[in-house]
Amino acid sequence: MRFAFFDLDDTLVDSRTALRAWAVDFAAAYVPNGLHAAAAEEVFELVDLAVNWPAFLADARGRYGITASDEELMAQVAETYPGKFVLDDRVRSGLAELRAAGWLLGIVTNGSTLVQQAKVDSVGLRPYVDVVVDSEAAGHRKPDRRIFEVAAEKLGVELGPRGWMVGDRLDKDVAGGVAAGLRTVWITQGGQRAAGSAEPAPASTHAVASIFEAFQIVRESESDPEPESESESESATG
Repeated sequence: MRFAFFDLDDTLVDSRTALRAWAVDFAAAYVPNGLHAAAAEEVFELVDLAVNWPAFLADARGRYGITASDEELMAQVAETYPGKFVLDDRVRSGLAELRAAGWLLGIVTNGSTLVQQAKVDSVGLRPYVDVVVDSEAAGHRKPDRRIFEVAAEKLGVELGPRGWMVGDRLDKDVAGGVAAGLRTVWITQGGQRAAGSAEPAPASTHAVASIFEAFQIVRESESDPEPESESESESATG
């Protein structure tokens, strides 16, 4: 069975535009008057670089003197941030075409369960994929192979060259996909290498400018010879 995993942020949805809009609202709600504009840009940069939401919230509390509790702030994030996202109709169509062609599809995303799952629901992505796996629930973050093992188990497939991983991060999506034995597509528009790294994409990785080109590559692979899984290869040589 052929399958494909997709990253969520800046792959299926434009996270940077949504984040910038949300940062303005967050600054207006929690930062003293007169500092909103500068704080909104700082908030955007802080969240964009933060490993997780608790790290951002701790930084923001100290930086801006915010007295709200973690629970209140996370509730604000979950209630307001996902609503800033918009799903391009062409993404919806691309996923629908793959599923109609018999592909199993999943989203594999780093982030908190509360926020990432809310994003998926807010833009209406859930009907177009079979599983959504976030790192908090899985207990592992990309590029760790184990998050892909969780996703594969939920999807009912075996990791290997029948599957694809598509994403915008070389250090998370591509590296993780390669570690999981998947074929990979790197979306270079907004794509980021690991901090401080100049490592190029693996030679086997397809580099494309947009998710729409990625859909095309995955679809065109249907005509490729059916690859052997690791277990099939081992049994053939054993």
